[in-house]
Amino acid sequence: MKVLVALVLVSVVCVILSSVQSQTLTKKRGLVVVDNANIRNTHSRFFRLLEGNGYTLDFHQASGASVELAKYGEYQYDFLVLLAPRAEDFGSRLTVDSILNFIDDGNNVIVAVDSEPSTINREIATECGVEFGAEKNLVIDHHNFDSSDFDGDHTLIIADNVVKSVVTGSPSGPVLYRGIDQHLEENDLLTPVLLASQYAYGASPDDAVSEARSNSGARPVLISALQARNNARVLFSGSLDVFSDRFLSSKVSRSSSASGSASPQSGNEQLARDLLAWTLKERGVLRASNVTHHLVSETQPRDVYKVTDRIYYSIDIEEWNGKQWVPYAGNDVQLEFTMLDPYVRATLKNTGGSTFHTEFVVPDVYGIFTFRVKLEKSGYTNVLDERIVTVRPFKHNEYERFIVAAYPYYASAFSMMFGLFIFSFFFLYTKERPVTQKK
Repeated sequence: MKVLVALVLVSVVCVILSSVQSQTLTKKRGLVVVDNANIRNTHSRFFRLLEGNGYTLDFHQASGASVELAKYGEYQYDFLVLLAPRAEDFGSRLTVDSILNFIDDGNNVIVAVDSEPSTINREIATECGVEFGAEKNLVIDHHNFDSSDFDGDHTLIIADNVVKSVVTGSPSGPVLYRGIDQHLEENDLLTPVLLASQYAYGASPDDAVSEARSNSGARPVLISALQARNNARVLFSGSLDVFSDRFLSSKVSRSSSASGSASPQSGNEQLARDLLAWTLKERGVLRASNVTHHLVSETQPRDVYKVTDRIYYSIDIEEWNGKQWVPYAGNDVQLEFTMLDPYVRATLKNTGGSTFHTEFVVPDVYGIFTFRVKLEKSGYTNVLDERIVTVRPFKHNEYERFIVAAYPYYASAFSMMFGLFIFSFFFLYTKERPVTQKK
């Protein structure tokens, strides 16, 4: 009896440990690097947005003991949040190279700075194609600023230009912003997220007006996003305050608004929620499945096709909306049938659901071909599916016996045969009359 009870207890403990371990494995961990411990209080709502989605956060002060992203070849964290704009380093083991390797391995990073970004923050941004403005610069807008900054330098600006995309979702209102501007390289992987108005410019509030307006005209970039080719995502914000409790809970009051008019709630919290969802791959994630190819007259795939075969190809592409996989609604999926170069390029049709399909004729070229679907869309994870098949020529007994294009040659051959027959007939059955000589 005691042995039976002991076995039952051991089994119960094993079940509990396995359930705890599975929960630990599925729960994502993030490392948050801060300048000082007070940021946990000033940005508590931002951190609650993360923890509310089931993420576990480990806080590390930049000036404290060094922390490692990887241990024994395995990453201890799924994402990294850098909220230490003025820290000259993040520790001896958390270097620029280790952070870039973290990104190169497909992980996600959030970087937020202020008017004085440190060298290490600038190096990380530069490696990703983003250059922050000059030190001690702020974005100034004398037309779109909050009324609380009426007698100030107009650096507390109101940004309405949220670029609507899969990155930002559905913006809910104007965004309060105080920080530095950014300059983006000509790179399709970089996406502007939040822009200032055309009247805004980046400069030090202490500069002369003529010098400050020398870089005005274009809309300064305030927040940008990078979708790398390995599906890693990096978010760059020129403002640390944009995610603060004060900005997330404030109401927007334009200086030009009529007195007594209602002040709308700022869209900072909704923007922060959308940016976190995208950066941590809760939105804009695509996957491909159920890839099949076969002859139009068959249902089973083949490893070998012959030239001029008519092939049916289909693939399922789905998008993660944060809760479940739903059909991808785009119409920009293409199939390439390639051997070094694409011999066939066709846009796949979607007649409902998540299945994209097409039919095409195999080109009259034999060799090793690849079915390739490569979908690279801004803000979405990349989809690449490749299937290799062999294309063979006709066998000797598969060629057509009479080809339409060869009819003139057939006619010439039969005409020569007919001419030979006529010539032979006259040659065999006619004779010359004997020539008689006159005496």
